[in-house]
Amino acid sequence: MNVESWITVEETPALAQAAREAIDGRLARFTDAERAAFWASIRKAYNTPYNDPVKPAAPKPADPVPTAAVEIHLSAPGLAEMALPLAAIASAALVAEARAA
Repeated sequence: MNVESWITVEETPALAQAAREAIDGRLARFTDAERAAFWASIRKAYNTPYNDPVKPAAPKPADPVPTAAVEIHLSAPGLAEMALPLAAIASAALVAEARAA
């Protein structure tokens, strides 16, 4: 796209200096560090491309952790009633170990 300008190449430095002096006059109430930060932000803005940054691709979901079959054999008398709680404890331990890995 062509841009039409009434400013000639010869006028540009003088107009730029006048604009900078006008802006510096308005920034006089700020400290030197604040003025330097302002001009740094202006330079960054003018050096930033107009296109939106490319967004990274979404990460792929992790593969599910394969689970191993666990058998619990109870041979002592009186432990048959505890078969389900023991299996639950073993299952919970395997899940916690898999998540930690």
